[in-house]
Amino acid sequence: MTAYRNIIILPATGCRRSQRMLSYLQEQQIPFMEIPLTSPEGQALMQEHDLRASPGILVDGQSVNPFDVLIRPDCKVDEAAVRRIFQRPANGG
Repeated sequence: MTAYRNIIILPATGCRRSQRMLSYLQEQQIPFMEIPLTSPEGQALMQEHDLRASPGILVDGQSVNPFDVLIRPDCKVDEAAVRRIFQRPANGG
């Protein structure tokens, strides 16, 4: 069984990248928490982590640039990057 880090996605309403990331995580059964970007909690997290693109992505409390896991221009998920960034190392680190 693959162990994943603590993943929070802050999707923006109507954002194609946000929808693609959410769909991918759900399809792959990767556990995550979704906090709407427009919610008070989402706005606080955006400010706290200086997130400037959607979706906001936090992994173990650290911001991840969405363009590190989504390939432009078609918003395809870079599966190798997702594994590298979202999965917990085998040694549990």
